[in-house]
Amino acid sequence: MQHLSKYIILVIIINMLVVLPSNAASIPIALDEIRVALNTELNSAEFAIEEGNYELVDYLTQLNFGDSSKNTIWRVTPVGKGSLQLSRNGNPLSKLAGPLVILRPKDPTQLNLFRFQGKRYRDTLLIENTNGKLNVINLISVEKYLYGVVGAEIGASAPDEALKAQAVVSRTYALYYKEHPQMGYDVGISTRWQVYGGYDMEVISGSRVKNAVDSTRGQVIYYDGRIIQAFFHANSGGFTENSENVWWAYIPYIRAVPAPEDIYALNYPVQEGGWPANTYQWTKSFTLDELNKQIEIYNRDYPDNPLNVGKIMDMKASRLCVDPNSSPRQYLNINTPSTRVTELEIIGTKGSKTFYRDAIRRVFDLRSSMFNVFFDSTVHIFSSIGQKTFNSTQGVWAIGANGMLEELNGSSSIYFVQDVDGIKPMPKEFANVIFSGKGYGHGLGMSQWGARGLAVQGYNYQQIIKHYYNNNNFDGKLTIGLYTGQTK
Repeated sequence: MQHLSKYIILVIIINMLVVLPSNAASIPIALDEIRVALNTELNSAEFAIEEGNYELVDYLTQLNFGDSSKNTIWRVTPVGKGSLQLSRNGNPLSKLAGPLVILRPKDPTQLNLFRFQGKRYRDTLLIENTNGKLNVINLISVEKYLYGVVGAEIGASAPDEALKAQAVVSRTYALYYKEHPQMGYDVGISTRWQVYGGYDMEVISGSRVKNAVDSTRGQVIYYDGRIIQAFFHANSGGFTENSENVWWAYIPYIRAVPAPEDIYALNYPVQEGGWPANTYQWTKSFTLDELNKQIEIYNRDYPDNPLNVGKIMDMKASRLCVDPNSSPRQYLNINTPSTRVTELEIIGTKGSKTFYRDAIRRVFDLRSSMFNVFFDSTVHIFSSIGQKTFNSTQGVWAIGANGMLEELNGSSSIYFVQDVDGIKPMPKEFANVIFSGKGYGHGLGMSQWGARGLAVQGYNYQQIIKHYYNNNNFDGKLTIGLYTGQTK
């Protein structure tokens, strides 16, 4: 999960909103099971049996469409909004299925695997016709699910105690969303949720990841008796952040804490692309053309909140803390503990637009909101009233030798300034902009590289968890215990 990218969803009900539950959502599942959406809104789905013996069953009628063993290939396509057409090894079945079919193992005690979109997954597969599109959902025990999550998230090479911390955090995260489902499933497989690589990732990760999951079996994090939203990210850049400064919501166990151990990423062997050092410290530069292309990409991906300010002339960053006690939310006159940016005003020739908190990262595809912006046109002017910074000379005039206001160097594209090293030519408008930042992800909850660093220093997984989720505030409200079911 940079994480992997997590959101708090606010649902506003106007008059009366009727939401019809999906068929998959109505299936009773065990306390230790979870519904993982492998993909959604598909026009068709194909899967093959890799290991074990399965049967494909219509959920509503319990009609068995046949047993399946290794190399059996099934294809499912929606028919209208309430039926499914099944094909076995290329041969369509004569009878349509209802809106939901289940591929389930005949002997759950054995290793049972199916392949979907190039990856192997354990146990049960649900395929549902939802308004003419298919949702493909893996029904699996939480512990087996974690075998394919922990290594994908924190890395199989992490120290044992860091692996255990990730196992508890990921289990907590998944079960929280099982208790608070937003759709006809509990979690997805991308960084919007937490990365799930299925059985293939389980094999790649090896026995140490499996041991970390097994040794913490069933353990989750509670705060004041309720299972927490265990957000996490790759690297906080040295300091995590208060939840309200990244999203609006105040969460008592997601508070800013120092994380100097994040620097462990710099001491790790550098791999292709500068990873993992660039999870701690990074730069991203744009020429003016590259900046315009990035804005085009952003506007395509986020058409509901476009950036249309003409030619960009300047950017102004604010780092003020959100007042968690205000309603509606307002800012305090103090900076965020981690120095993350909470507002970025982008000024152009056709106006300005401001982006807020974690949404700032999307505009320029930044690794975090902990950054500074530098322009090649930036100058600092000192006077008796203090320092003034300019990134563009638009609207800036100078007092000439004759005492009159004059435009800087007339119509030339450059002007000259005097600094400590002498007279220096400067562009009137920037040609290059550099974002220099720290951290990777939203910066809330556990830092994965910080957890690695703490484990190397001798911290156990419980100490790591309590550091990140309650800042070692031993008020008795934050506990780690076995999951016992709904805590709402």
